[in-house]
Amino acid sequence: MESVIKAQNIKKSYGSMQVLGGVDFSLNNGEIAGIVGPNGCGKTTFLKILSGIEKCDSGSLKVAGDVALIPQDNLLFPWFNIMNNIGLGLKFRGVPGKERQSKVMEISRLLGIEQYLKQYPIHISGGTAKKVTIARALVLNPDLLLLDEPFAGLDVTSVETLIESLKSLKGRISMVVVSHQIDELVEIADRIYFFSHRPAKVTKVLNTRELSQVESRKLVSEFLKGDRTWN
Repeated sequence: MESVIKAQNIKKSYGSMQVLGGVDFSLNNGEIAGIVGPNGCGKTTFLKILSGIEKCDSGSLKVAGDVALIPQDNLLFPWFNIMNNIGLGLKFRGVPGKERQSKVMEISRLLGIEQYLKQYPIHISGGTAKKVTIARALVLNPDLLLLDEPFAGLDVTSVETLIESLKSLKGRISMVVVSHQIDELVEIADRIYFFSHRPAKVTKVLNTRELSQVESRKLVSEFLKGDRTWN
């Protein structure tokens, strides 16, 4: 299977503080990988390195294709309606108006947010805002989607609808999802990588495709209780 990400011994420091202590990570085309780890261990830093926003200090990194990073904050422009927020990147690329609207409508239907296109960010829920942010990235047709805590701050219903949206993308695009919500990761991810405290390393990789969701949740819970690097 074609590799989208191949990272070996990735290290990153900010001054005297070493954040990543040698991370090994891989992702194949069409897969979803989850990342869990304690607060401040370097998960977001690793996503930024994968996206090209940050550079690693050492190690080997290969990322294939176009990458879109979805940050924790939705960063929607309040003076644009949802249609224009989603289509902003296409506008910057010079895509004509009718073609731009058609692409936005296609992605919006896929994520189930077409009814909000004429509304403004202040009038939509947090879950819908997250979908809008994802749609804004997807409309540019990236090969790899990086999501940083997409479920944070959402109510149960919003989390459930976002999970279904991400499931609908499975196989169409490769994804890396950072989250503290273990149950949600188990439901969507093919593999889950466990990061230690910084300087972070991968201490375990759980292949969820080989297990039921109940078995996966049990193993995750047992591992987190037994991993002293989390205590």
